[in-house]
Parts: sequence; C-alpha cells; structure tokens
Amino acid sequence: MTRKATLHILIHGFALAHGVTSLLLFHTSVGDGVALTILTIAMVVSVSYRYDYPLDVTAILALLCCFAGFYLGTAGAQLIAENSTTLSELSHQVTTVLVTELLGWATFFIVRKNKKKHETKNRKDAE
Repeated sequence: MTRKATLHILIHGFALAHGVTSLLLFHTSVGDGVALTILTIAMVVSVSYRYDYPLDVTAILALLCCFAGFYLGTAGAQLIAENSTTLSELSHQVTTVLVTELLGWATFFIVRKNKKKHETKNRKDAE
C-alpha cells in the first residue's frame, strides 16, 4: 500500500473513531472531551511520525490541534444546531468528524513541507 493510501486510511479512520467516540460518550456523565483529546493527539503524532517530523514540534502541533479542535468543534456544533433541524440531533458528531478531517489534513500539509525540505537538503549534502 502506498504512503498516500495509508495516509488517507489513517486520517479517515481517526475521523470515524472521533465520530463514534462522540456518539457513544457525548451524553454520558464522563463526556467525550478526554477521549477526543487523546484521539486527536494520537492522530497528529501518527501523521507526523509517517513524515519523520521532529517530536518536539509534533507536541506543539498536537497541542494547537487540540485547542483548535475544541474551539471549531464547539462553535461548529452550535452553528449546525441553530441552522439545521435535520442535523441538530447529531450536530456534535458531524462537527467532530469534519473538524478531525480538517485537522488531519492540515497536519499533513504542515509535516509534508518539512519532509520536502529535508529531502532537498539530503540531496544537496549527497552532491
């Protein structure tokens, strides 16, 4: 399987896992916040690892993705609930999946640029 196909499965799989987690835990006394945070960090680390991104920068990126995910997820769910009668019941789950996809692909575009720079530097060093 190619790197691109693996990346698609990884990001879409985490989006699905986020959606299912939100569906199962949102209306419980525990809530879904901790579980979604752990899944977000795992997704960012997994994508970063595939592109040999530095661990210290990955940790900062994961923290930023958690904050962005919380804000976008909360605001997005409220927006969907206010404007859609059909999706209001599942507004949190729909938003969770969409935000996870957004964060996963944003992480990919950030770490991919580093890989290209690293490969260019290695080619220059080899010459």
